[in-house]
Amino acid sequence: AAVTCVMCAAVLDGLDGHTARYLQACTQLGFELDSLCDCANFGVVPSLVIYFWAKTLPASECWSESCLTDHRFLWFACCAYSSCCALRLARFNVIGAATQMDQSYMTDSGDKKPPVPKVMLHNFLQKKLFFQGVPAPVGAAYALTPMILHFSASSRHVGAVGDTGAWAIGRRGAALVLITTAALMMSTLPTFSSKMFKTGPGDTHLRSRGAASRLVKAVGGFSCCI
Repeated sequence: AAVTCVMCAAVLDGLDGHTARYLQACTQLGFELDSLCDCANFGVVPSLVIYFWAKTLPASECWSESCLTDHRFLWFACCAYSSCCALRLARFNVIGAATQMDQSYMTDSGDKKPPVPKVMLHNFLQKKLFFQGVPAPVGAAYALTPMILHFSASSRHVGAVGDTGAWAIGRRGAALVLITTAALMMSTLPTFSSKMFKTGPGDTHLRSRGAASRLVKAVGGFSCCI
């Protein structure tokens, strides 16, 4: 249930900005509140979920009988992950990345708008339309991966996380995943952004450009409801 809620938050996070642009209701306050919610949903919640889930794993794979050392190491990893997520979101706001992205779109030449394929090619060649580091929702998905695999059907065949001889190493594996994800979020690694599929700063994915786009969105919405 916790993982499902985080995934739902990721979907809503992808829709809120587009909804605001569609309704022409974008404000600076909403922009800052969006980052605050991202910090809570994708920075604090995943680390706490992983920590309390890992404490329920078998003690057989711990370094000590009480698992105290493992839990301290895991707690350090959780704090590092949450801190890096907050710093990543703050960096995005402080450097004005959103404004830089809006200024990188192709401008219309006269009354005629450029064709969509040409605009898409232009966007993919613009460095400022890439995110710096892994986005917070993707980082949350990475952080929750050990727990997702633990409860997935694959654990019946390859062993559950924390089992003796399993493919993953329980508490220590979860801690390493958190630390690695924290480093990826704080890095300057260019990462694809959904803004690259827009034709301009005022464009939104809620507006369909043709019948094929409407069909894809209808199928996607129906699949999410199921």
